[in-house]
Amino acid sequence: ILSISVASMGEAGLLLGEDGKPVTPIMAWFDVRGKETMEEWYSVISPERCFAITGLNYNYIYSVYKILWLKKHEPEAFAKGRKWLCVPDYIYYCLTGEYATDYSIASRTMLFDIHKRQWSEELLAVADISQELLPTPYQSGTVIGSVTEKAAEETGLKAGIPVVVGGHDHICGAFAAGVMEPGKVLDSMGTSESLVAAFTMVPDMDMSIMQGFNVGCHVVPGCHYIHGGVDSGGISFEWFREQFEDGADYAYLIQQAQNSQPGAQGMFFVPHLRGGSPSVRDPYSKAGFVGVRDFHTKADFARSIHEGLACELTQIMRTMEDVLGLEFSEIYATGGGTKNPLWMEIKCSVAGKPINIPAIREATLLGAALLGGVGVGAYGSYREAVAAAHRVEQRYLPDKELQSVYQEVYRKYTAIAPLVREVSRIVGDF
Repeated sequence: ILSISVASMGEAGLLLGEDGKPVTPIMAWFDVRGKETMEEWYSVISPERCFAITGLNYNYIYSVYKILWLKKHEPEAFAKGRKWLCVPDYIYYCLTGEYATDYSIASRTMLFDIHKRQWSEELLAVADISQELLPTPYQSGTVIGSVTEKAAEETGLKAGIPVVVGGHDHICGAFAAGVMEPGKVLDSMGTSESLVAAFTMVPDMDMSIMQGFNVGCHVVPGCHYIHGGVDSGGISFEWFREQFEDGADYAYLIQQAQNSQPGAQGMFFVPHLRGGSPSVRDPYSKAGFVGVRDFHTKADFARSIHEGLACELTQIMRTMEDVLGLEFSEIYATGGGTKNPLWMEIKCSVAGKPINIPAIREATLLGAALLGGVGVGAYGSYREAVAAAHRVEQRYLPDKELQSVYQEVYRKYTAIAPLVREVSRIVGDF
């Protein structure tokens, strides 16, 4: 083993005490307790100012809202806290004893200045917390320590192996797929589904022009990314499978969906189980099945989930193209969702673009491994690392017959989704 690196979800984290042990559980990235402190935060500082510093839009998931919730509701635990660490930072600490993070993970806290690549004094003052509570940020691909004797005993790893900071899972995936320059887009499919494209940073970012997309530091030096996605991507399948199929395997769910005709007999699914997506970033928007009649079957519900996710992602992608002023010629897809061929076929035809699947589908892990290699000199550069590892294994092409059907489905979907957001406001917060 030449090196160890980490790819992880962002936002989630915990507090460690003076003894280096957790004083709180890990708060998940989607923890809804952040909604309360988010509203209090924006009563002090405007969303526009936050975006200008951090590149982050209105959403409750960011780390600062979890920290402030603990500060407000668990003051004893907060008082004992010496460091807030996001999930990969905690792993680095357990392996090396060092408090470290990388720029891409720091970019998801709402406390990081993505222009200066350092913690924002202005936002720390708004939060009324000390910079000492946060780990030191580093460029991804930097060696920050080595496996300690204690970690070696607990893991079976050899003491002294260099540990290299990796990055946010979707951005590591983008790196492994070669999405490092404008014109390429990654569809990273996990519990959430994310579109990531390289972004040329501008000094003064206008929140209104960015239309709900987030911007952050890429794992590649000097690069930034634009990001938007469906927070309830893969979880939509998981939710349906657990609640309505008695936990049946995914092959059965796919088979069910295949038994329904394209268009699901006029049923639509708006996949806002965890809030809305760009261009309207509405954390209070809720999911809904629309057009349900007594002749609909479970197969139609399963198909409509596939189609709703494809329509939602296509809408996000077309908005991203408008923001960037370019058109993506093809999509690079990674993650567990690529194992669902029906989803790939539907998405390909709704979007009207080829989808490339890499030979190593867990590109987030590959990205972390490549960063580890860069850190210890196994590769001479970031681009050399990608060139050595990226290979396309499978390619989906749009089906002309399906495209004609899905053009109309997509047109109706884009009209229905805003109405579902309006219904969500009437329903209220749950």
